[in-house]
Amino acid sequence: MDFKYQRSDKLENLLELLKAASDGDSILFGQQNAGHIGVSISVTDGTESDCKNLCGSHPAVVGVDTLSFLGYEGKMNDLVMAVKNLRRQGVIVTLSSHMPNFTLGGDEFYDYSPNITEGDCGRRIMPGGDLNAKYRRYLDLIAEFASSCVDVEGEKIPMIFRPFHENNGNWFWWGREFLPDEDYVALFRYTVDYLIGDKGVDNFAVAYSPNGAISSSEEYLSRYPGDEYVDILGLDLYHDKPRKGDGFYHKLSSSLDIIYDIAKEHGKITALTETGYRSLETENGYFEGLAPMDNTMPDWFTVTLDAIRSTEGGRRLAYMFVWANFSDTQFWLPFATEDFRHEMCDDFLKFAEDPGIKMAPVFDL
Repeated sequence: MDFKYQRSDKLENLLELLKAASDGDSILFGQQNAGHIGVSISVTDGTESDCKNLCGSHPAVVGVDTLSFLGYEGKMNDLVMAVKNLRRQGVIVTLSSHMPNFTLGGDEFYDYSPNITEGDCGRRIMPGGDLNAKYRRYLDLIAEFASSCVDVEGEKIPMIFRPFHENNGNWFWWGREFLPDEDYVALFRYTVDYLIGDKGVDNFAVAYSPNGAISSSEEYLSRYPGDEYVDILGLDLYHDKPRKGDGFYHKLSSSLDIIYDIAKEHGKITALTETGYRSLETENGYFEGLAPMDNTMPDWFTVTLDAIRSTEGGRRLAYMFVWANFSDTQFWLPFATEDFRHEMCDDFLKFAEDPGIKMAPVFDL
C-alpha cells in the first residue's frame, strides 16, 4: 500500500535511490551528527566530519536530531546550514527525534531520569489531552526546520524522519513499558498526520525502528503504525561488549532476514538504523561506543560487514548507521588527529574502501 500523502518529486527520487541501494551490491554507510559534531573537525557547518577527515568522504547518510531545536547538539539555524552543505556534497540526511517528556518541562527522555515514568506523556500530548497544544508547538518546530532546509535550487531537501525509535524498550517515555501498543500507534499516526497532512511537510520519508534483536514478524509489527505511515523498516541493534563468537552476528543476521521478509510483503525498504561497537565496561573505564584503546574486536567494522553480507536480509539493506562522535571518550567511529590515531582506523578504512560499502556522494545535484 502506498504512503498516505503525496510527497515532493525530490523525496520520490530519494526513495528511488534507497530502493536502488537495496537492490544493488553496496550498502550506504551512515553516521549520526557527522556534519556538525566530531573530534577531529575544525568547523561545524557540514563541510567536515571525522569520517571525511579519515577516509576522504562523508558518510553517505548523515543524521541530525531535533535536540538542536531546543539548544542541545547545536542550534536550529546552524543545523539548517549544516544540512544545506551536506546536501551540496551529495549526502542523504536523516532526522531523528529525542523528544523531551512534555509533562516535565525539561529534556528528560532517557531512562536515567527518575521521572521518566511520570506524567503519562504519550496520552496527554494527544488531541483532547492537556498537553496537546504544547506538543503541536514542538511539531511546528520540526515543520519549520523541514521547510527551512532548501537546496541550491530553492527546493526543500528530502530527508528520512525517524520518530519514536526503539519503541519496544524501556528507556524512552514512548517505550512499551510506559505507552501501550495501541497508544503508541495512535501517537505515531497523529504525528505523521499533523506534520505531513496538516503542516504540508512533503519532504519527509518516515522510518519505523524498534530495538533488536527481533525473533518474529509478529514481534516486529506489534507496534507498527501501518503501511500508509511508514516507508522504511529499520532496526536498532548494538554490539555490547563485543567478542568473537558471542552470538551477536547470529542475532543480527536473523533479525535482518525477518525484517526483509516483512519488507518484501509490505513493499518497504530496510535499514540498520543504529548499530555499533559498544564497549561499556572496560579496564580503562566506561565508554559509550568504542574504547580509546584496547578494543576487544579491533576489526569490528570489516567483520560486521562480512556478517551482514552473509545473509539476504543484510545484503538488501539500503543503509547501515552508527552513532555520533561526541568526544574522544564517547565516539562510535575511529578518528585521527595530529596527536592521536585510533587503533581501529585501518580497519575502518578497509571497510570504507570495500566495494560493498558506499560513501558520499550518492547523487549528483
